[in-house]
Amino acid sequence: MAVNNIIKSDNMELLEQLQNENQLLLEENKKLNDTVGWMHDTIWRLVRKQQTEG
Repeated sequence: MAVNNIIKSDNMELLEQLQNENQLLLEENKKLNDTVGWMHDTIWRLVRKQQTEG
């Protein structure tokens, strides 16, 4: 019985670590997506500005 509890405990710790890592990756992905969106908007703004000046 003690071995089963150790295995369950190890599995729970691993699951917790994976959930934490997943959350960090989701947050990083959101930041990267926000950055890409900002870059896309900035590039198009500059392109439009150049077209009106040219």
